[in-house]
Formats: sequence, structure tokens, C-alpha cells
Amino acid sequence: MGSCPRAPSTATSTTCPATALAPLTATQTEGVRVGRRPKLIAPALFVALAVVLTTAAARPAAVPRASTAMPRAAPAHVSRLPWRSSVARVVPHEAVVVWKGHSSVAARRSVTARVGATTVAPKRGLGVDVVRVPPGRSTNASIRALGRSPLVRFAEPNRIADPAGTVEPDLFPDQWAIDNAGQDHPFTAYPPTFPYGVHGHGIAGADVHAVDAWTKQTGDASVVIAVLDTGVDIMHPDLASQVVPGWDFVGNDDAPTPGNGLENSHGTHVSGIVAAENASGTGISGVCPGCRVMPIRIGTQKGLTLGNELKGIDFAIANGADVINMSFTSPIWSKAERAAIAKAGRHDILVVVAAGNSSMDNDIEDYDHLGDNPAAYAPAFPATYTLPNILSVAASNDRDQYAYVSQCRGSGVPTYVCGFTSWGHDSVDVAAPGVDIISTVKQGQGPGVDPDYDVWDGTSMATPMVAGIAGLVRSQHPGWTAVQVKDAIMHGANRPSSLRLYDEWANETHVGKKLLSGRFTRTNGRVNAANALSASTSSATPRTDGNIDRARPITAKRTGTISWPADDNDVFKRRMVQGKTYRIALNGSKGKDLDLWVWRPKTKEIFQFTASCFSSPSCPSFQAASTRPGTADETVKFKAPKTGTYYIQVNGWYSGGSYTLTVTKV
Repeated sequence: MGSCPRAPSTATSTTCPATALAPLTATQTEGVRVGRRPKLIAPALFVALAVVLTTAAARPAAVPRASTAMPRAAPAHVSRLPWRSSVARVVPHEAVVVWKGHSSVAARRSVTARVGATTVAPKRGLGVDVVRVPPGRSTNASIRALGRSPLVRFAEPNRIADPAGTVEPDLFPDQWAIDNAGQDHPFTAYPPTFPYGVHGHGIAGADVHAVDAWTKQTGDASVVIAVLDTGVDIMHPDLASQVVPGWDFVGNDDAPTPGNGLENSHGTHVSGIVAAENASGTGISGVCPGCRVMPIRIGTQKGLTLGNELKGIDFAIANGADVINMSFTSPIWSKAERAAIAKAGRHDILVVVAAGNSSMDNDIEDYDHLGDNPAAYAPAFPATYTLPNILSVAASNDRDQYAYVSQCRGSGVPTYVCGFTSWGHDSVDVAAPGVDIISTVKQGQGPGVDPDYDVWDGTSMATPMVAGIAGLVRSQHPGWTAVQVKDAIMHGANRPSSLRLYDEWANETHVGKKLLSGRFTRTNGRVNAANALSASTSSATPRTDGNIDRARPITAKRTGTISWPADDNDVFKRRMVQGKTYRIALNGSKGKDLDLWVWRPKTKEIFQFTASCFSSPSCPSFQAASTRPGTADETVKFKAPKTGTYYIQVNGWYSGGSYTLTVTKV
């Protein structure tokens, strides 16, 4: 994603989505926080180095801005769900239908017709349709009706995701992320407010070590990296020889995305980072210059829809992709999206995804907005799915620190307000360079001396760095599985002592004004391509008790300790009986801030907020919560709506400490 403020949106790119938060009332919650504060740096901040804090200035995608703080909600007895928000965008009157494999086209059309819907741009062989419900009919009711058909596997609203990132160039010397000698290089500029310029003096070696890797492997043309994004300019001189046939699910063209049909360069920028050719002596080099890109257009600058994303994943599977790059995020947990990525895993495809640009911990629930600023949120999906074939990526900078916008340097703006990368010890795997990244854009769309290139910030830029490394590893070890490639990349990461975090609101005591130390990702490391080629393939992602799939049983009482940021959550499980009333009490260390959440049977991940949680009284996985600010003591009481195994989550709100958890039947 490009640098963004905090708040939820339906899929946001790793640039920043413009969204707003509008909590709705709901049952079974008490005093739930309604948000934190977005912080972005507006281009106007840097005019003549004048520093002005603002929350209203329009900003280019992926640029963080500074803003004033939005206080946390005071304790309240009015039940509110902070995740219900207009930032969770969907296409009006449209639904995504994933069919079961045995159903015929005629049978599918019959099911669609029975609910009065029509299929939009059908494509045979994918098992996914987008259907349009006519005005006057309830889209939600139609989705429920579709879901009852024995031919339908999933039926969901057609969610919109936003691309996650934003660029400048013989040009290789400017690619500090590939070969960093501490040289000057261009920073992310946003004309006409701020001219193209240089900054530099990063730390030598704070890069992905691609040049070292190239002495062994530059990539095999048989290795294909699918880029699901806003499309690719396949006529760009750095990409024209690098693409294999893809698909335009926006224009529905039976061909790779046309070079003259793009109004946005996000996908082109991502593709250049992955695999721009480097034999011509001009332009830039991709991390895996010998690999090939499969361009799959699933949306535009306005957003990337779930329906097109599912079609794109199916297309990548059917056409032999080895890696899928997804530089976008959403606050919405999607059963269909999760299943599609799992299916890619069964076909041995590694899916590399962006952690997000909200400067938040994806292991903690947090939604934020302020005025017209884009929204920020945590957790971010697909990054936070607990699937073995997902590799989630945070952004770092040229000094081997977690990413903040470089314009802060020398501008008078405190560095701690400029951090943008999201993180998460359990939910984010590695960091990769994502600040001041030069890459390809649609020809003629870039600023400065060479309009075919531009410099952007964002986890959208960090993600293809890792997808390119995955291409190198797959080329070196064609017999390795997707999970082995992931493990090698994680084990091969460098762990520099400088990899620390700037974040103003890392906790409520403003400790975030300092450069924070801690284990902010699983590896707490920055990727190293050369190491990854020969690193261990033993498991790098053991399951933890911080999520549903490793929940520990509780009968009556448990004690434990939370330690932020390396252990934000403890999850327990308890069988409960329909119609019986239960009281769950959390008593924690004084001076700490712990929260209590309860999830219903069949929940797969903590904070499993589906589209309905943002738009209606229905939130299928959520049962109850008590999340009062400033206290470690929380209590919930509820009557179980069904019999089954419930999950009880203790969460540290940027906090930690010991606790006692008690469950009683009343």
C-alpha cells in the first residue's frame, strides 16, 4: 500500500483508500473503541520546508500525512461496533457467486434467474460469477437466497479493495532497494507541490541483496508471477518482453491488459519491481529479471473488486502461475477470498500480500478516520488469514527501519508522525524495502525527466520485492513447494538491530514518539534474496495460541500473560450449550489495557468481521466483547445462541501484563 492514514475500507490497495468511519449500534458489546487517529503527511507540508499539520489536504495515493489526534472513545454502556463503517465499500446491487464444481452453466443461470439477477461479463471455466440484482430488489436478500442453493459454494457482496502503493528514475543507481551503497536517490515526490529531488545517505547493505543473488540466479522464464492489480502497460520497454498472456477482468478482453487502456499505473509499478528486464542498459531492473509477469487486471484506481479478484486467482491457477502478488488490503474478512487463496495453496502457489499502510498492529482490532482523510484499519485482509501459503510483507526504508516517509527528514516534521507501514508479530512475516521505490509506470504518466518511471512509497512496493525473491528461489529450486519457498525467504531474512519502528500512537502513553524496539513481525527481519536461495526450509511459521487454530481449552479459570508487541493475544476455547447463560470475566494487571472478545463456533480467525458486520445488524462470527479504554478488567454475559465450541480472546491494546480469565455458567 502506499502510505495511508488509519481506517477501514473494503479492499484497499497498499496505497491509501479514502473512506470514513460510521459506527452503528449492535448487541453484545460494551464500550468498544470507535477509533484511533489517522496520520498522513500532506504534500503542502514541504513547500519551502514550511511545516503545517493538517487533516483536510488531498493527498496522492500512498503518502502519509500528519494529523491531529482522534481520542479513543470514552467508556460507555451503549453497545457499538466500531467496525461498522462506510469505509467497507461494495459495488451496489452486485453479488459474487462461487459455484460448486459439478454445476452446469444452464443450472447456474437458472439459479441466478430465480432471484431476478443477471450475470455480469460471464467467463466459462472459472467457477466464479458476478451477478447484478435489479434496483428495487434487496441485494442482501438475493445473496441469502443464492446461498441456499445446493449449487452455490459462496455468495457475498462484491467488495471493493484499494490498491496499496504509489514514484522516479539509468536508473539502476537509483534502485537503492536492490543495491544500497548509501547513495543519494530520488524520494517520493508529488508535483506540482513538491519538485523531484534527491535525498540519500541510507545505510549500505540495507537492501534485498538482489545483486548478490544474481551471481547464482537471475530467474527462469518458466517461473510466472501473476500480478493481480489495476493492469499492466504491456508495451512499456522494461516490460514488453516480460509478460505472458493474462486477462483484463475489467474490460473483459480476451488478451493481456492493453497498454492503452489504463488510467492508473499501480499495477505497472508493481510489475516493474517484480520482473522489469535489465538487459537493455536502460531503465530499471526487476528483482527477478529472468521471470515473467502474468498481468491480471481486477480493478481500477477506484478499487479492486472481490468478484474480479476471485476470477483472477482462478485464472492464475488455471494458467500455471507460480506466485501471486496481491498489493492490496481490506478490513473485510471474506470466506470466498480465503478459500480462493487456500485453493491456490493446494496448487502449490505462493501468495505474497501487503500488510497495509495504516501504521497499525494487524494483531489488534483498530479502525480510525478523521474528517475526509482516508481510513486506516487493522487487521488487514488478506494479510491476516492464517493460511500457510500466504507471505505477508511490511515495508522498510533505506536505513533498515520500519517504513516512514522520507520527506520528514530535514523538514521539521517529527519522524514519529510519518510512519506508515502496518505490522503484526503473528500476522506479518517479513519486511522489504517500500520507501522511495523507483519503478515503471504507464508510458508518459510519470513526472520529471523520464515520464515512464516514478518513485512511490507503500507496502504495495514492498510486496513485489518479496514476490520477485520468491521467483528467484523457485527458479533455483523448481522442486520446492510454495511453503518451502516461503520458509526459505523467512529463514534467510537479515535481522539488523536498526529494524525498529516509528509510530506516534503505538500505545496510549505516547511512547511511540521514540524509535521503538520489539518483535513487530514473525521474523523481525528484512528479506535477503541471496540468503533465501540456500536457506532452511524448516517451518518458519509455527502456530501460536494467539489465534483460533491453536486455542487452548478452558473449563473454569486460566491465568496468563500478554506482552506487546510479540504476544498481543491469547485465545481459549470452551464448549457452550444453546440457551445457557455464561459470564466471562477478565481481571488483569493494574495500569494495563486488556480487552475481551468472544467468537462463535466455526470462526477461523480472530477479528473475523465479514461484510455484514459493516453494514447490517448481522455479524455471524462475533458473539460479545468488552473493550473499555484504560482498564485490564472486562466482563461479558450472554446466552449462547447455539451449541458448540466458542473462542475467548484476551487482547492487549498496545499493552500487556498478567491476567486471570474466569468462565462461569449462570
